[in-house]
Amino acid sequence: MPLARSARAAPAGAREAYGKVLRLGLREAGWFDDDVWLDWWFEELAHAASERIESERAEDGDAWQAPWRLLHGLAAIAPPALRAHVMQVAKDAAAEAELASDQPDWLSLCPDGAVTGRIWTMRDDYGTRFAVLAECEYPGGVDPHVFLFDIDACGLVTMAGAAVFDSLDQAADAWRQEKGDAAEMARPEPATGYAQLDCLVHCEVSTDGMFRGDEPRAFCDNLFRASRRIHDIADILAKRGEKWPLHRNLYHDRESEIEAAAKGFSDWWAERHGKGPDQKAILGLAADWIEGTLPGCASNVSPHRVKYLMTYVSDNWLPDAAKAAVFELLPEWVRWNGEQAAVPEHLIERSAAVAEGQPFPADECPAFPG
Repeated sequence: MPLARSARAAPAGAREAYGKVLRLGLREAGWFDDDVWLDWWFEELAHAASERIESERAEDGDAWQAPWRLLHGLAAIAPPALRAHVMQVAKDAAAEAELASDQPDWLSLCPDGAVTGRIWTMRDDYGTRFAVLAECEYPGGVDPHVFLFDIDACGLVTMAGAAVFDSLDQAADAWRQEKGDAAEMARPEPATGYAQLDCLVHCEVSTDGMFRGDEPRAFCDNLFRASRRIHDIADILAKRGEKWPLHRNLYHDRESEIEAAAKGFSDWWAERHGKGPDQKAILGLAADWIEGTLPGCASNVSPHRVKYLMTYVSDNWLPDAAKAAVFELLPEWVRWNGEQAAVPEHLIERSAAVAEGQPFPADECPAFPG
């Protein structure tokens, strides 16, 4: 790996070191596997770097510096418990290899990079894709930058990707460009507490969580660093007197929302067709649509959300006749929900087109490249 030459470059180098291996590992693990032991693997990577330092120190030259800086990069992106472990490995490696003390000043700063407290959010016009942008720096204001979480709430709330940018404007511009016309009007809004960070609170970003096996590159490359930054945000907000909200199961206690949506749609449908829709079908559709969704996104529509629901319905245990009844209602259900959420009409129709069986647009809801 290239030799890191700044506090900000060290974690980037660490990301490159584990990203490709992690992607291959998750694909091998398979769908919804939680038995991949990523924390253990991260610790072993740190030990391997330590062993490499010792073996390279026995030879002439400076080849030991790359694994030495890798250790500091790992400490820079590690969540708190792993960070403590990596720092101890680095301390032991320094003692055993008798490393010289004349290291670059920035190297010792790497493990202590953190969020400054300035946080912003963005949301596209579909209302199902979010960005959380956190200003970060190393001690003494060294290497300021912005960390961007790209969060997809079209189905399960997941991190679609993440990336680091020089400034807020650069990060916001990159996110808007990646999301196309659905995000062209989005602007960063300051987030002062968890009330504005619901998408991050419910986002599945955990090094010991469950994995599908098809996570995008930007997810794999930034998994540990994103987890670290979430801890940083929680620490900052704790200093302001805010505790991390209790976990809410988004599949439970949604009955009142489901019933209200089914009734609202039934009334709307009856006005247009002279009679209400099949009540069993509409209650089933409302439940499948709402359960698991982010609070505040129940009525938001997007082509990706429609595709997600259609895949779910196609794969579940319902008889074919029941599935057909749901799919018959779906285009109008999408239009009604889009109106409730004030989604722009052209985006509603883009979503309804998928419900009507048109191909899913290849450029919709892309994973952030990172």
